Amino acid sequence: MKKNNKTKKYELKSFQVLMEKRLTKEEIAAIKEQAALEFKALKSLQDDIADKMANLMEQKGIGFNDLVERLDVSPAHIAKIQKGTANLTLASIARLFAALGEEPHLVLSKK
Repeated sequence: MKKNNKTKKYELKSFQVLMEKRLTKEEIAAIKEQAALEFKALKSLQDDIADKMANLMEQKGIGFNDLVERLDVSPAHIAKIQKGTANLTLASIARLFAALGEEPHLVLSKK
């Protein structure tokens, strides 16, 4: 059964009301702040992976289609990684960089 936008909007509004009844304004603000930090961290990781992938592809002369073939994934998936919008697992990150002949390392820094 498909839900129309009106139903989704009602459900979202109901959730907001429920949240306001059960949590204080401070708790809601803390949840929103945490969500914003997590989103920022995710976007940073996605962008770092996309940049490193592009640099390695250029350095090693690996073309877009070559990478698609090496990973046996769709071109759309590689395009999402390039745009920094792919939701990657640790295993897929390891596979990506192995296909590029590199071993990934995570370095944390405050920005």
